[in-house]
Amino acid sequence: MSILKNKIIESAERMFAEKGYEATSIQDIADDCSIAKGSLYKFFPSKEDLYIEIMEVHFARIMEDSEQIRERTGLSPRELFVEEIRHQLDYFLNRGLFVANSLKEKPAIPGDKLGLLMFRKRAKLLNYNRGVLQRRYGEALEPHIWDAVMILNAMAKEYLHLIKMFAKPISVPALASYFADRMDDLVAGLLSRKAEPMLTADLMKEFESERPETLQEAIERCGALVLEQAASTIRELSVPNARKRELEQLLDMLREEGEKEAPRRFLVTALLNELATEHELEPYVARMRRWAMQMLRD
Repeated sequence: MSILKNKIIESAERMFAEKGYEATSIQDIADDCSIAKGSLYKFFPSKEDLYIEIMEVHFARIMEDSEQIRERTGLSPRELFVEEIRHQLDYFLNRGLFVANSLKEKPAIPGDKLGLLMFRKRAKLLNYNRGVLQRRYGEALEPHIWDAVMILNAMAKEYLHLIKMFAKPISVPALASYFADRMDDLVAGLLSRKAEPMLTADLMKEFESERPETLQEAIERCGALVLEQAASTIRELSVPNARKRELEQLLDMLREEGEKEAPRRFLVTALLNELATEHELEPYVARMRRWAMQMLRD
């Protein structure tokens, strides 16, 4: 990498961390590097491309470092577990915390390179911790692996926030060991209680594959569940039985229309509007309306 390109990347990374992605302009970065904006564009066509390159460098770095940790044959399984946790904490505390502050995460949409990048960033980090936990606990944890991943991520996020933003004097090596102990406690409890997982493999398959769900996939996964929740709510409404039957018929018509190759916009809209007249059904109607309008547009 050229000296100037490296200088641009270092400047952009620092400014994204301090000011945030949206508030940092290409001109700001060029001024910080004492170069013309046109010189910067020779390396990066846009601020978006510059940010993406920084992120890719960080992804590669954390994965390379973690691979080196696993190659240290003298470590026991427990020591390896603690070292992998410590490595991640160190990375985000000293180098990578800007990722969380510089750009708000958002769902990836077609054509949105940054949205897709942030999704993949999150998916890569979740899968990193998934591998860490799999190496520590083996197949016994597999039904609960995604719940354990989320709990470990949540602990790391909150403690790092305290260290970074409130200057709490917490030792990272001690924190890594503490996390390892707490995960031991958690996994023992999950296995002894034979608890049902909250996050199944099917729910998390888009993160495992590092590919965002399409709208159609989301509807197929969630649509039936939302319809069933609406049906269950109808059965519990404090309205006459005749009204319940009417609402159930509306829901059945909506389900049938949604299964057609070309749903009729006017009918879907009318059915949703009628269902929404019952206050308790509004949350389900709102979700179905968003999906329906998007599908009908497409």
